[in-house]
Amino acid sequence: MKHVVIGMVMANILVFFGYFSYASQDTPVGHDFSLSLQLVDSHIRQGDTPKFRLTLTNISNNTSQILNIDRRVDLQHTYYKLVVTKDAHPVDVPVIISDPGPITASDWIKVPSGGTRTFLLSNFPDRYQELQPGIYKAYVRFWRDPSKSHVTAYQSPLVEFVVTK
Repeated sequence: MKHVVIGMVMANILVFFGYFSYASQDTPVGHDFSLSLQLVDSHIRQGDTPKFRLTLTNISNNTSQILNIDRRVDLQHTYYKLVVTKDAHPVDVPVIISDPGPITASDWIKVPSGGTRTFLLSNFPDRYQELQPGIYKAYVRFWRDPSKSHVTAYQSPLVEFVVTK
């Protein structure tokens, strides 16, 4: 019995660390899109909200669908989640409630193999305008298919920005 418990604990540890090393890859194997995140401005004044451009490139051999967050900003908040960190930890800012509504066929757009789609990310439920002066990093946690588990999400590369007084 003791060996079974130790084995289960070790398996959970391996899954935990495997998940986080997998989530940090730039383009995980088996994913249809590579992600690129760019800042609109790398220096933001305190009180302003940072803005980003997220480019998704279809690296599969097939046409793939993504949610159109230009049309449905509420979907951005859940499926294209911006995460801001300071000293490698997510920042703690107030967050307004933002639940995505139902997804319909008209909420999807098709991206052909090799095609790209860029979205401006400037509307967040997180109150990033309350960030204190300092150096921050950000990434987007991209959950492409809401019909699949959230653990299928992966992240964009990090970008760095500065909040000034």
